[in-house]
Amino acid sequence: MIAIYGAGLAGLLAGNMLRSLRPHVWEAQEELPNNHSALLRFRTDKVGTACAIPFKKVRVQKAIWYDGKLHTQPNLMLSNLYSQKVTDAILNRSINNLDPVERYIAPLDVISQMAGNCDITYGSALDMDRIEQLTSETWSSDIPAIVSTIPMPVLMKILGWQDIPEFPSQQIWTLKATIDEPDCDVYQTIYYPDPTSDVYRISIIGNVVISEFIRKPQANIGPHISEALREHFGIKPKRLVDLKESHQYYGKIRPIDEELRKEFIFEATSKYNIYSVGRFATWRQLLLDDVVEDIQHVEKFIRTRSNYSRMLHVQKGADNES
Repeated sequence: MIAIYGAGLAGLLAGNMLRSLRPHVWEAQEELPNNHSALLRFRTDKVGTACAIPFKKVRVQKAIWYDGKLHTQPNLMLSNLYSQKVTDAILNRSINNLDPVERYIAPLDVISQMAGNCDITYGSALDMDRIEQLTSETWSSDIPAIVSTIPMPVLMKILGWQDIPEFPSQQIWTLKATIDEPDCDVYQTIYYPDPTSDVYRISIIGNVVISEFIRKPQANIGPHISEALREHFGIKPKRLVDLKESHQYYGKIRPIDEELRKEFIFEATSKYNIYSVGRFATWRQLLLDDVVEDIQHVEKFIRTRSNYSRMLHVQKGADNES
């Protein structure tokens, strides 16, 4: 049995992929965190395959809206404006390539489908008492292991890490709504590099529109989204329904010192049997597609250490009998 901390996408993915290790998922919030807002981020069907959930393969068109015009070719100025807007730094971002791309679309209820395959306890945060309890237990079949999707700065505080660095990041807010048009079925995204606008990206996935913001959107933002659909996408919706807001504290992250990042991950594993999984836990830019391979590696590490532990147990018993 292993403990997985965090019932977000990375934690639920680990819960689905590590079922042979009898995982139990622990979530600090009182309910399932619905943080599935980036519907166009899946570049393969690895996640769907790993969870036995069908994903839809689509072709996505992209553009930029700036200075009252729609741009279908990126340039350095727009790229740098966009990067500074979403990360407060000049980095390579997806806006640099506006060619049509293939993406895999998860079902809107993918969170609940993934959670359906997991045993989850809510309202239970990780702390040192729990870590010490897990790492001191002796199990007959394997050694205790914790898979953590907890953001690295949070886990550093839990473990009492000295000299915690600054973790540069930017919060983001997302508004999701359904376009009340039965025949709307397109896959498109527009970037907004204008630093005077809070919205930085609007995407249409079938008949769902997703608007992403660098600041908390105003209560009456619905009409502005409808206006963007009309003026920028050429879509005139009768109305938007099922408007929902979500928030990510670590929405856009920037790199920290690479040696420090690796050092902490190594110490968490070697000293506490904590395996960090996911973008925020490992503090690096990656897609959930990449996490599939990371979890496969984690499973190998857990099983290898488990076999080693059992071997030592057997050897110790033989020594005692001689």
